[in-house]
Amino acid sequence: MKLEIVMTSSLATKWAGLVSIMQGLLIFVPMVVLGAAIEWPDSLDDPASTALPRLLENEGAVRWGYLAYLIYSILFAVSIAMLSEIVFGKRAGLLIRIIIAFAIASALARSLGIIRWLAPMFDLAESWKVATTEEQRFAISTTFETLNSYGGTIGEVLGVSIFAAIAIFLLSISNMREKVLPGWFSALGLVSAAGLLWTSSELLGVDPGSIAIFMGTALVQFWFLFIGVWLIVRSRRMSRR
Repeated sequence: MKLEIVMTSSLATKWAGLVSIMQGLLIFVPMVVLGAAIEWPDSLDDPASTALPRLLENEGAVRWGYLAYLIYSILFAVSIAMLSEIVFGKRAGLLIRIIIAFAIASALARSLGIIRWLAPMFDLAESWKVATTEEQRFAISTTFETLNSYGGTIGEVLGVSIFAAIAIFLLSISNMREKVLPGWFSALGLVSAAGLLWTSSELLGVDPGSIAIFMGTALVQFWFLFIGVWLIVRSRRMSRR
C-alpha cells in the first residue's frame, strides 16, 4: 500500500512537472510563428490599414500561431490547478477553489481576446479588401480599433495580467504556509505576480513600457519552467523509494 501511494504521488508530481514545462515553453511557438509573420506582439498596435491586409497575406501562419497561443492560454488554468493540488494535497479547501477559479477566469479572458484574431478580424480583413470608398474603410477601421481595444483589454489586461497575477499570488502565499514546494517558488511567484500587475497599469493611464511587459511575462514563464524541472527531478527521486 505504501509503495502504491508513493507511485501515485510520483506520477502526479511528474505530470505536474511536464505540464508546467510545457506551459513555460509553449509561449515561444506564437512568438516565433506570429513574430515572423506579422511582427507580433508589436503588430497589436498597428492600424487597420496595416494589420488587416497583412492578416490575409499571412493567414496560415496567423491561424496556427494564435491557435498555439490559445492552447497555451487554456493550459495556464490546467498548470495552476495541478500545482495547487501539489501544494495543498489532501488539505484542499476554499482557497484552492479560489485559486483555480482565478486561473480559469484568466484562461477564459485570454481565450476571448485571442478569438478576435481567429474569426472577426479575418471578416474585417475580407471587408477591407473589397471596400471601394473611404467611408467604407473608415467604418471598417473604426470597428477594427474598437474590437481590438475591447478584446485586448479583456485578454491582455484582465486575462494575462490581473486574473493570472491573483492566481499566482495566492498560490505562492499558500506555498509559503504549506511549505510543500521550495521557497524560491513562492518568492519568484510573488515577483512574477507583481510584474504582471504592473503591466495592467494602463487602466490607470500609466504606460508600463514594453520592457516591463516583456519582463513581467518572462518571469512567469521562468517560474513555470523552473518548478516544472524541479518537479520532474522530485518525481524520479520519489519513484526510487
